[in-house]
Amino acid sequence: LGGCVLILVTAGFGPAEVRTAAAPDAPRAARIALQAGHWRADEAPRELRGLRGNGTSWEGRHEWEFNLEIAERAAELLRTQGYDVDVLPAVVPPRYEADLFIAIHADGSADANARGYRVASSRRDRTGRADDAASVLARAYGEATGLARLPTTTRRMRNYYAFNYRRYRHSLHPRTPGIIIETGFLTNARDREVIVDDPDRAALGSAAAVMA
Repeated sequence: LGGCVLILVTAGFGPAEVRTAAAPDAPRAARIALQAGHWRADEAPRELRGLRGNGTSWEGRHEWEFNLEIAERAAELLRTQGYDVDVLPAVVPPRYEADLFIAIHADGSADANARGYRVASSRRDRTGRADDAASVLARAYGEATGLARLPTTTRRMRNYYAFNYRRYRHSLHPRTPGIIIETGFLTNARDREVIVDDPDRAALGSAAAVMA
């Protein structure tokens, strides 16, 4: 009977009459996008050609490999809780829509002592929800990983290309709140204990922010 339910109606001792009524629609699962920063950046279109070949690395492994590991593990955690999750590459589908978009990246520095994570929201947020989402992610990630939080963000984070729907076709729809996390420094031994050696903790921190 597809999307119908049966209602059994009786009148006195006569035969039962069966009528059908449309079943109420099931609640829509929240759609969460986890972008693995720099993953498949070599496929970037001309408008995003600056993405090709960038990102940091550690001992011959590219940043995107660590970002993807964290994103996939966080996605699995969220799916077990009923969320609809997309793991996206560097190139976002045109005017992509979701209930929340999280770009996952890692930092790098010539200074091996540079360490810590940071979270930023889109400067162009029109939803009114990105700042709150960034605050929740910053808190949840710190609690899950024990890493130090950097008190500042960068202009590049707040102006992340995927947030810039005015300039790029491959970007978020204005109705999608976007945030970005630099999960730690690949060039720092303490941060690598989490983002390289124990990505489940980084994934838990990312997923916990959604489930909070």
